Amino acid sequence: MPRRTRSPRTAKVADPLQMVAAMVDEARSRGAIKALGRRVDDDPALRASVEALATRRGVSVVADWTGKKLVRATRDREGASRVRTNPIRRDQAFVCLHCGHVAEKGGGHVRDHCPRCLRSRHVDVTPGDRAAACGGLYDPTGFERVHGDIVIRYTCRKCGTLWRGRAHADDQIPPDFDVSQLPGPGRGVDGSQTGAVQRRARTLPLRVLETIRRHRLWAPGQHVLVAVSGGLDSTVLLELLVELADAHRGRLSVASVDHGLRPESAGEVARVSRRARSLDVPFHALSVEVAAGPDLAARARDLRWAALTSIGADVIATAHHRDDQAETVLQHLLRGSGARGLRGMQHRDGQRVRPLLDEPRAVLQRWAEDGGLSWVEDPSNPASERGRLRAIFLELEGIRAGAAVGMARSARLLARDDAFLEAQVAAHFARLTIDGGLEVDGWRDLHPALQVRLLLRLVAAVPHGVSVRADQLERLLGHTLADGATFGLAGGWSLQVRTGRLTLQSGADDGTIAG
Repeated sequence: MPRRTRSPRTAKVADPLQMVAAMVDEARSRGAIKALGRRVDDDPALRASVEALATRRGVSVVADWTGKKLVRATRDREGASRVRTNPIRRDQAFVCLHCGHVAEKGGGHVRDHCPRCLRSRHVDVTPGDRAAACGGLYDPTGFERVHGDIVIRYTCRKCGTLWRGRAHADDQIPPDFDVSQLPGPGRGVDGSQTGAVQRRARTLPLRVLETIRRHRLWAPGQHVLVAVSGGLDSTVLLELLVELADAHRGRLSVASVDHGLRPESAGEVARVSRRARSLDVPFHALSVEVAAGPDLAARARDLRWAALTSIGADVIATAHHRDDQAETVLQHLLRGSGARGLRGMQHRDGQRVRPLLDEPRAVLQRWAEDGGLSWVEDPSNPASERGRLRAIFLELEGIRAGAAVGMARSARLLARDDAFLEAQVAAHFARLTIDGGLEVDGWRDLHPALQVRLLLRLVAAVPHGVSVRADQLERLLGHTLADGATFGLAGGWSLQVRTGRLTLQSGADDGTIAG
């Protein structure tokens, strides 16, 4: 039987780039990629093959790429090489995005974290921590020694990633390596008031910066006039804002007002002037004349504010702090104020801004003492209403620890409720106002809280204003308010009902309702 002859198979031609592809793909480590890159630089034929492989894989090859860059691109490693899960290690100066410190080049070491607050950014994208992919902040959580070197342990506060970085000689690390002693959010509390104040004083600049940013007290480049009397609070405010200038980026100037009420006031203004000059901050010396008579403090306050606003700054920064807030709330409570008065002071109120409003005075004093600052003592009269309220707070703290904190918290909550009510009042006022008067039927259908606020807004619409308290207007809530009814106010004004509308008119001032 004849043997069957098989038809010959077509010989399989090997892909000429297959070996090159295997060579490139096997270069997995950084060292292997570098070694292959050197071979590509030295061998034009190999370079041509790698370029052909890169083109096949969809890479747009650039003629002047090094062999290492070409290999990375061919392996699809170029994009991945630009993103790291820890800070880029390169020696360059930068402004810390957390505390605003200007970090110079490290010199003998890479600059991968701020030497002042020790914070870093996660995840970095070349060329450094100014373009973070994660954007979270690496907080130092502990220290350890590795072969005689100090290593900082970090945790990203945004995504929780852990990282370790070597400390540098210029890092501000306390001798006992206690993370609670770092400039930044503390870890752990020893329970003592002194220890708590000390820790909060160390982190004061960072919290003030966060307050400025969170409440948008001013925008970069805006003129910020700092009102400084020379006392503790305003001295600390000035020093803090100058220290944080690279971070908040406001254009600072300083003003101090001589009221002419005390012989020492002119010298205190001169003292502030010298300090502003030493800090290289423009200074404005202001003076006002306050005539003798009742309400001296209130009239001096109004004249001082008018003098400050005459400078034309975008915002005026004052040094009110948390204790001032608590005193204000208590003062308004004793006067019988509603939510509007009990909400206290705001971080931003028109042109006025208060960067220290969340801070207790004890922390400001500790920060000033630690920094070796000097100031003039508050000359206010201890027998005044505010002075006596400060004495009362000492007793309140003995009854309930944290009384000032609680009042400040109440003010914050009431401010939020007040803002909501005011938004409702504005909408109803626009809906119910006809020819300058409130429609009685629509007004009567509303909640009493809105009714009183609408009346206050109606009274406030008078060009020169009418002095009236909310409790005086409450008399109208249960009245029928038929046409012809009149409610007398002070100053020759009255609320009158005419053709179904409640209007403000010149009239009786006996505080009675007629008609």
